[in-house]
Amino acid sequence: TYITTPVVCNEYASVRIATSIEGADAAEKIEVVTVIKDAQGVEVVRNQSIHTVAGNQPEVQQMLIEKPHLWSPDSPYLYTAETSLIRNGVKCDCYATRFGVRKIEYVPEKGFFLNGQRTMFKGVCNHHDLGPLGAAVNRSALKHQLSLLKDMGCNAIRTSHNMPAPELVELCDEMGFMMMIE
Repeated sequence: TYITTPVVCNEYASVRIATSIEGADAAEKIEVVTVIKDAQGVEVVRNQSIHTVAGNQPEVQQMLIEKPHLWSPDSPYLYTAETSLIRNGVKCDCYATRFGVRKIEYVPEKGFFLNGQRTMFKGVCNHHDLGPLGAAVNRSALKHQLSLLKDMGCNAIRTSHNMPAPELVELCDEMGFMMMIE
């Protein structure tokens, strides 16, 4: 599942969800049901569609969130899109994807804008390990490290050399860090 928010304003946000479906027979019809829930788990919008499996074409669903909560470093609000695949009336798969609604712009001579506000990157280059703890992922140690960075005023992280652990990406989304992943 790949989610983008092509149009974002205070009144609404368009959400584009592209879902790749694997393991189905060619020309098989799969019902795709996606429910977007807010941070409290309340359903915001629902979309149902029928996808005819043909090649590697994803099922694309378009939805609108009215009066969206916008993600920012100061308010890292996350929605969850729960996508279910139904084959012959039976749910055969379900996948949850968390995402933030935000508008990003780079304006020449003015800089980076997040949700219409000029935003300065106050970041660090972060190596994949946790110093003396080593390179094994430790969620609580990552959270502690990010808390210290947040307390110092950091709002952005550039990862280095390796793809970051999914836990780091999740925590950055939750805690309000913009990321540049090498």
